[in-house]
Amino acid sequence: MNKFRTIIKYEWLNFRADKGLLLITLLTLITGLYGIYYGTTEISRQRQHLANLSKITAHDVENMKVQFPGEADAGDVGYYHSTFAVNHPDSWASLSLGQRDINPYYIKLRLLNLQSQLYDSDNINPLKVFTGNFDLAFVLIYLFPLFIIGLSFNVFSIEKEQGTLPLLLSQPINLSLIVAAKLSFRAFIVLGLAVLLSLTGMFWAQVVPDSRIVLWLGAIVLYCLFWFAVIFLVAALQKSSAFNAITLLGIWLLLTMVIPALLNVYVALKKPVPQALALTIKQREVVHGGWDKPKEETMNKFFSLYPQWRDTTQIKERFVWRWYYAFQHLGDVAVADLAKDYQNRLKERQQLVENLNVLSVPVNVQGMLNALTGTDLLAHLAFMQSATRYHDALREFYYPFLFNQVAFTHNDYAKEPQHSFTSTPQISLVWSGYYKLALSFLFTFIVGLFIFKIRFLNLK
Repeated sequence: MNKFRTIIKYEWLNFRADKGLLLITLLTLITGLYGIYYGTTEISRQRQHLANLSKITAHDVENMKVQFPGEADAGDVGYYHSTFAVNHPDSWASLSLGQRDINPYYIKLRLLNLQSQLYDSDNINPLKVFTGNFDLAFVLIYLFPLFIIGLSFNVFSIEKEQGTLPLLLSQPINLSLIVAAKLSFRAFIVLGLAVLLSLTGMFWAQVVPDSRIVLWLGAIVLYCLFWFAVIFLVAALQKSSAFNAITLLGIWLLLTMVIPALLNVYVALKKPVPQALALTIKQREVVHGGWDKPKEETMNKFFSLYPQWRDTTQIKERFVWRWYYAFQHLGDVAVADLAKDYQNRLKERQQLVENLNVLSVPVNVQGMLNALTGTDLLAHLAFMQSATRYHDALREFYYPFLFNQVAFTHNDYAKEPQHSFTSTPQISLVWSGYYKLALSFLFTFIVGLFIFKIRFLNLK
């Protein structure tokens, strides 16, 4: 133990004297703080925007009251009045933005057909790699490995290049103890900085403290240890520092860019997802065709879905709102299977990514953190389903006015349903990611240990 401490002490002195390592550490710290700042700023902007939506809705109601000073036709109100389905961020969202900067976090809704409103502002690109933005998760997953490589690429080779290896081997010190001490010192620095940034990010974002603190820190620690296992494996080959640096950068490039890109192409080919635009076009064709169909045909189809309104007054006018909203809803019904298929294909693609991300540890950990903070694709799909239920609630609210021909008063605005949605973490996906991350770490470490023992015997 004294020998271990002695090596640690000299590693600390060397670290303090090396301005290059100190600069790399400082830059990593600054980059991490910027990632925290960016994430919290983005979520604060989204929260402010969502808070303003309630003011916009209230202002819209006031305008409606001015436009219809007395009793109004509910059809006019449903057509001109708009409200919002909102996806409030979890308190953890700023640590890993996930897809909140890709997909809409609010949807403007009216009583018209639903699907075109759901995807009017849908910016999702199914061919986009799920990496998120420059937040804390990005720094920890994609930049920290470079920090680890910069600290440790010559952890053993430098002894050979400086000619101190024969001297070390002549001492009563086990070579494995030397390597373990050197790597332990660097792991202490890296893990300390990673935990410091994580706790700072949690404090800055004012996260609700729960079991996710342990899950987040555990994932980050295990991820960093995986990269130290990679360092150990390459160092065990006992090559030059230049070889180690190039090899480690190649591994980083392979795991963070090449494999994710190949997986992305494979997933896109294996699980093709039609663009939402095709869905909305099909729906608009059905809705526009509703103008030319006999009203009796339209209403019979509608009444087969809502028999409780069958006994309402027969439509004789050229235009009436209840007929208009009936064929608007039939447009949704006509593409219901397409909408369900679109959602299912996105889920299938996500599941395929979950099955294959064991091939790329960074992608696996990114998915873990997105699932932990409620910013993954499943969270967005849950929001879309919630918005669909909200639109159903709006229809159920307006239909009695429309079909019973009841006037809509100013007091009825306050009775209109409101929407609020906050995603929940996918803890099961996090545990699944832990399992794959642990396997990746153990496999890499065992291979490195096997190579190290063989090479160590050759040295003797």
